[in-house]
Amino acid sequence: MRKIAGILLVISFMALASCNQPAKQTNSKDAADAIYYGGDIITMEGDSANYAEAVAVKDGKVVFVGSKADAEKMKGDSTVMNDLQGKTLLPGFLDAHSHYINSLLVANQCKLYAPPSGPAKDVESIIAALKAFAAERKIPKGEMIMGYGYDENVMPNGKLLNRDDLDAAFPDNPVRIDHVSMHGCVLNSLAMKKYGYDANFVTPPGGVCVRKPGTNEPYGLIMETAYMPVVEKTAPMTKEQEIAFTKAGQMLYAEAGITTAQDGATHKWQLDIIKRATDAEANMIDVVAYPFITDVDKILTDYPVDTWLKYNKGFKIGGAKITIDGSPQGKTAYFSTPYLTDGPGGEKNWKGELTFPQDMVNQMVKKVYDMNVPLLLHCNGDASIDAFLTAYEAANVTTPWNVTTIHSQFMRKDQMPKFVKYNVRPSFYTLHTYYFYEAHLKNRGLEQAQYISPIHDAIAAGMKPTNHTDFVVAPLDQMMMLWSAVNRISRGGALVGKDQRITPYQALQAMTVNVAAQYDESDRKGSLKAGKLADLVILDKNPLKVDPMTLKDIKVMETIKAGKSIYTKVKTVLF
Repeated sequence: MRKIAGILLVISFMALASCNQPAKQTNSKDAADAIYYGGDIITMEGDSANYAEAVAVKDGKVVFVGSKADAEKMKGDSTVMNDLQGKTLLPGFLDAHSHYINSLLVANQCKLYAPPSGPAKDVESIIAALKAFAAERKIPKGEMIMGYGYDENVMPNGKLLNRDDLDAAFPDNPVRIDHVSMHGCVLNSLAMKKYGYDANFVTPPGGVCVRKPGTNEPYGLIMETAYMPVVEKTAPMTKEQEIAFTKAGQMLYAEAGITTAQDGATHKWQLDIIKRATDAEANMIDVVAYPFITDVDKILTDYPVDTWLKYNKGFKIGGAKITIDGSPQGKTAYFSTPYLTDGPGGEKNWKGELTFPQDMVNQMVKKVYDMNVPLLLHCNGDASIDAFLTAYEAANVTTPWNVTTIHSQFMRKDQMPKFVKYNVRPSFYTLHTYYFYEAHLKNRGLEQAQYISPIHDAIAAGMKPTNHTDFVVAPLDQMMMLWSAVNRISRGGALVGKDQRITPYQALQAMTVNVAAQYDESDRKGSLKAGKLADLVILDKNPLKVDPMTLKDIKVMETIKAGKSIYTKVKTVLF
């Protein structure tokens, strides 16, 4: 009996010891490459917040979302265990609309947005930022120094950047500071000489060239058609620069937590650059291009439509883009009622104009429908939205069609039922509530200015809108975009349409799952679900649990594309 009891005691101790051992690790081919745990993991599945304890990744895809205990069953000898240490994991952000091709240029320029997105609070701050940039880059004498994001509308006391300021700070370098609109610039004397501006320069129709008081010398902003000499004399990139600039530009998106970027109006020469960089395997994120309608026929010669809508090494042509009016702050958007201020050229009773006549808009929309590809259509003013709806109806759409109206700034509530009926998706631009509200108030009046980007009413009507930055017109800052949709507070401190504010979760949907639908990629992006790409972003705080006024202060800590870390707060990875 004693012998039996002793054996049972040994067995009991062995069983107890076995219970205290960690779970047996799998060494099979099914082991996960990485497991994320230890923080808030928001899946973005469903219309309310759903959390998971862990996410497992293998071969660039999510293979498990659920409990930590179940995820650990997929742990192998080589599995990397990523403890979030209280940070928040979400699906990678998807860019609903920007101008990606410009990132290749501005990635190597000095960022000169006004606060809070940049340092340019006044002329002195611009000069200081340029000097620091030139010193850090060790730019030699004679080489061009470039900056972007300058906005004369926010310079205090009416003191604007001019040639003399730049000459005094940089007497030995040409300096070019691009306007926030990307439709103009300020140059110093050496840059003016390079591009051919002097007292004999004649401002062309539709152009702006500020002259030095008392002289005919170009001095300040050079805009629109007067800016064309700069465009025409800008040297093309070498093939080596195309690759290097592609990596640098895409890093701007990665730093913002974005894993898919859009080029929202691509011309043939720009598409060729993107394709060459793609062939050189320079892409670290996905890029989706939308050829501009006037270039479509030329593009189809080298890029047949049957090659569109398919990724190749991280790049696809996603559809076509039509622009039918301009910008409300520039007073070129098309409205059904006159601007309260005169037109950009002093025109009286000015309502703006369509970019193309209505019958041509009808033909363009029909052309894209017949091509059977998605359509992006830029419309800002309410009358341009009417024009789009007219063109849509003229196209006799009978089969499902993926259509997104870009900006949709001044959508009227009475236009929303047709958007729902036709399953058209608005992509809003809530950053205007911060950056441009005061201009809209002046130009359009209180009622329309308060109703810009009516994202709440669109959601209430049953739409699944997206939200975008329009980079480089506004900074590539997803947290600032999120903040603007939730708070709707202007640069001047005004509350812009209290009833159009949305919840942080709805704002996250407008930059994840809803954008995946816009790209016809709901099966592979936008949420954390087994089978989807392991495109992930890690934030230092949970947007659903912080004071809404602090949303813009949340930091992107890491961006992961197809399971590979491409950006961290402490270091970056280029390949």
